[in-house]
This record gives sequence, structure tokens and C-alpha cells, in this order.
Amino acid sequence: MNKNIRRKTSRRVTALAAAALAFGIAAGPATTAQAATAHGAVEGWGSHKDDWADEGLLSTTKHAHSGATGLWQLVLWQDGYLAESDVDCKFGPKTQAATKRWQRDRLGAAEADGVVGNKTFGEASKNIWTTDNGFSIRYGYIYIGRHVTSGEYFFHTSYTAGFVKASYTSAANCR
Repeated sequence: MNKNIRRKTSRRVTALAAAALAFGIAAGPATTAQAATAHGAVEGWGSHKDDWADEGLLSTTKHAHSGATGLWQLVLWQDGYLAESDVDCKFGPKTQAATKRWQRDRLGAAEADGVVGNKTFGEASKNIWTTDNGFSIRYGYIYIGRHVTSGEYFFHTSYTAGFVKASYTSAANCR
């Protein structure tokens, strides 16, 4: 990893840790994975590996401008299907096309419908991992967080205005 990437990653870890300490946010385990759009946000409990396997739909018509869409775009960015600057919390044609490519590559052509549901989110959650200290959760090279009491996920990129809650109904701090 080159020095610039290490330096950026180090700054993000520090920022995430500071926010977590200030707001009581951590990646700590609780019970079993439970989430849906009715809960208002992408959330999970217990093992982070199955947190996203029961999430609601994201598409050009379902939760198309939301923090949950931003979290999905972060997955697409980290997996090489979007640029970081494309993480804008808007599920438009570019995100739909990237989602179809991601689904085709990971789930097969028959599953490539451009709609993010349980199967797609569940497949992505297999690539979530915790850091050595067990405090932070990562997808690719980006640190994401999970609130210690609500289980709600949040994230930050260079293009967001602070931390973004992975809400189905709000896109606060997104562009």
C-alpha cells in the first residue's frame, strides 16, 4: 500500500474512532441480525457477516435518495464499479448499471436486475470484516461503523459532509 493511501486510511480510522467515542458508536456484537426498512436504516446485531442479508429494497424507485443507497454505492466503489465521487446517495442510472454488473459478476446473469435486495446485500455482507482490535468494521479499504445501541450503520467518504447514517428515509450529509 503506498504512503498516500496509508495516510488517508489512517486519517479515516482516527476520524471514525473519534466519532465513535463521542457518540457511543462501536462495532461490538449484540444478538442476531435483524433489519428491514421498517426499522428505518441498514442495521445489524451480532456477527457483522449476516447484518445485510435481510435488508429492504434499493432501486431507482425504492429508497432512491437515501443513506442506505449511499452505503450500497460505497460497496460498488470499493469493489471497483463506481468512483468515490459517485457515492452521492442517489440511485440513478449509473448506480443501476453498476449494480447490474456487480450482480452479474457475483450472483450470475439471471440475478442481474439492478435492484438491491436481500440476496444482493447478503452477498456484499460476506465481504465485511472487522479490524484487529474488533472496534471498526471495514468494507474494502473504507471503514464503516455500526452504532452500539441501535445497530445502525454509518459511513464517511471524502465527498460526504460528515458521517452518513445508512437510513432508508434520509440522505443527510450526502451531496
